[in-house]
Amino acid sequence: MKSFRQLLFGIEYGLFRGLAFILSLIPLNVCYKVADVFGAFVVRVLGIRREIMLQNLRAAFGHEKSEVELHAIAEASMKNLLKLAVEFVRTPQVSAEPGRYIEPPDMSALLDAVAEHGNFIAVVSHFGNWEWLAIPLRPFGLFTHAVGRPLKNPYLYRFIRKMRETANLKNIDKAGAVSASIRVLKNREILAVLIDQHESRGAVWVDFFGRKASTSMLPAMLALKYGCPVLPAFFYRNENGRSRIQYGPVFPLIKTGHLQADLLANTQQYVSKIEEEIRKRPGDWLWAHRRWRTPKGNAVS
Repeated sequence: MKSFRQLLFGIEYGLFRGLAFILSLIPLNVCYKVADVFGAFVVRVLGIRREIMLQNLRAAFGHEKSEVELHAIAEASMKNLLKLAVEFVRTPQVSAEPGRYIEPPDMSALLDAVAEHGNFIAVVSHFGNWEWLAIPLRPFGLFTHAVGRPLKNPYLYRFIRKMRETANLKNIDKAGAVSASIRVLKNREILAVLIDQHESRGAVWVDFFGRKASTSMLPAMLALKYGCPVLPAFFYRNENGRSRIQYGPVFPLIKTGHLQADLLANTQQYVSKIEEEIRKRPGDWLWAHRRWRTPKGNAVS
């Protein structure tokens, strides 16, 4: 059984590498058009994750948007995911020549945080192309470590990790993330944490689009304990030119001496900023994730 599973992993990896190679040969603007067509097909015809996205969108926007608008956002979200995929296979080229693809970002908030504290924590979301957020930091000698879940396919996971390393991102597996994150900060390097997915452990329940959502309290916990600045990072795709990345501003540290209340308050401001950006460009966010789930007793509320 194990050897059969390894065979399936190998086939999956081979197909992925073959597709990645083909996509890397096609001009990016053409890939964007293909992603638009195929993304609409996936949602409209195949219905992949469609109901989950629509359930999330109805819960988030209520009567703010019509069903037609919600379906359009769901399609845009799928298209964004496919565009991220075709961008991801170009990561080595983008890392070598970032100016061709990304506008030089305003680094002032980020560099001020580094000058004062030697490091910072970036709160990141599945918005736009989150895989390229650390590329502009490399020329400044700022190396980034990102907390994430490993893939089941070891061959594919190894390839993706290598690609991320060319994008100035080194993976920290979820298992043992706390101790690894502390080492990163003590080494005066950058920690990035995706906080917009459901977290089953080490979480606080905060308001997200008017509903309670279980959210990692890792950034808030580390900020409170070590005084590290925390700032948001967002990627805004521009298909007709160079895309834009925004770092900061730094969040104020809420520290009243009441730990649970401070964890909740700091995490809430991080999530509120993510919601603010999603509302501006709702199709850029990953609505296919089951973000809102029933609260359990192992989370801080």
